[in-house]
Amino acid sequence: MSKKVVIMCTDVQYVAEFVSPSLCFGPVRLEGAEGLGIAAGLTAVVGPNGAGKTTLGYVIESGRWGFGNRIRFMREGMAVKVISFTDIHSFTGVDVLRYDQRLESSENDYVPSVGEIFGTAMESGLWREMCGKFSLNDVECKKINYLSSGELRKLLIINALLTAPDILVIDNPFIGLDAGSRTELRDALMSLRDRGLHIVLLLSDAGEVPDGADAMLTLEGCRFTGMVTGSTDVRRRVCEIADADESGCCCLAPVILPDAPGDVPEHEMAFSIHGGKAAYGGRDVFSGIDWEVRRGERWMLTGPNGSGKSLLLSMVCGDNPQAYANDIVIFDHKRGSGESIWDIKNNIGYVCPEMQLYFRSKLAVRGIVAEGMRPVLERFRKYSPEELAMADAWLDCLGISGLADRDFSTLSSGEQKVVLLARAFARQPALLVLDEPFQGLDVVNKERMRRVIDALVGSRGASLIFVTHYPEELPSCVNMSKRLC
Repeated sequence: MSKKVVIMCTDVQYVAEFVSPSLCFGPVRLEGAEGLGIAAGLTAVVGPNGAGKTTLGYVIESGRWGFGNRIRFMREGMAVKVISFTDIHSFTGVDVLRYDQRLESSENDYVPSVGEIFGTAMESGLWREMCGKFSLNDVECKKINYLSSGELRKLLIINALLTAPDILVIDNPFIGLDAGSRTELRDALMSLRDRGLHIVLLLSDAGEVPDGADAMLTLEGCRFTGMVTGSTDVRRRVCEIADADESGCCCLAPVILPDAPGDVPEHEMAFSIHGGKAAYGGRDVFSGIDWEVRRGERWMLTGPNGSGKSLLLSMVCGDNPQAYANDIVIFDHKRGSGESIWDIKNNIGYVCPEMQLYFRSKLAVRGIVAEGMRPVLERFRKYSPEELAMADAWLDCLGISGLADRDFSTLSSGEQKVVLLARAFARQPALLVLDEPFQGLDVVNKERMRRVIDALVGSRGASLIFVTHYPEELPSCVNMSKRLC
């Protein structure tokens, strides 16, 4: 790639240089920025959850004087585009108040299809090229709310590229993608870099830094802790971080679970479906699915992006009306036989990417976790001191006691995910349904969550359904597998 040398600092070619000692976005301040910057080519910004990576992306996007920051760009008027998973709201133009509303047909009457959103842009060579690179076939007719998280992420990237940015910042680009799609994305990013696009990847896991990255910035505790350039030195630094993460995982305290708020109800079958099928917009997502999850079984659910994993789990958790068109049993009760939806939800701990995307709460983090301990219809009265104390015990167990009084909206995406996991764990339910629960978590947080899940299912005899595109994320208790094609 041809790199125009405009700013030189310790032999680094910058497209954006930070010329003040700190960078601010709202209440967050990133210290130690002076003399650093974004290198030409592909720069990875790596740090644990809450380190300030997303804040850095916003600072770069806000421009030269945004929020009082001083940034010197390679040239005037450089266009910066930041992508994060929450950009689905700008895609749809419809503000869905609950994550489960995306599955209601009346709600989706107002949600546009991919073709309606992109319009004539789909006639461009760039659209056709990127859809080919990302294996997005026949996506034009799909409603945005029915896309898998992997499909959505690919479209967000294409949408950003259509604006012809000079600098593209992507927050956790690889989460939600299956192994093949991750390879496709890495190859596409390196190809775009070689064609002159400057790319910044914000990563919680140094292991996701692409081979051939030109530079790596590290952040911790909202402070810049270093920068290396050149692919050889970047790979060396990645190995050093991996060693430090392994040491951090080994130092984790033993898991001590708080008391459970209630007993696990008696049942033999946690979930079963026979001849299962689901379709949207005239398209069969899956059909002929037979699956039984008995009490105490621990399953991994696998399949490529768009195979219907999240859709199937929405039936398990009572969120999808298509469950009534299927032969489904939950906790020994056949769906549609008069059981209460709340009886189902009260015994399931559920976390999925869409839940985080649409989550709204005016409660502080402590209250959000306390909310998870109660039956669904009893969550609106004031919480007792005992419940709040138990919530604090969960925050301590998951290593986020410092977030207890924070508003959910002010947390990093990784911190939000840990809070939602704490909320799902707090009731210690009969069935844990965890759909890509470690998206956006750093290595140490992933290991902590794995240990907590092992302890939960071991102590309570709970059933587990776990979805991930990363086999190394699986808790050790998982010993069964179901695949959707």
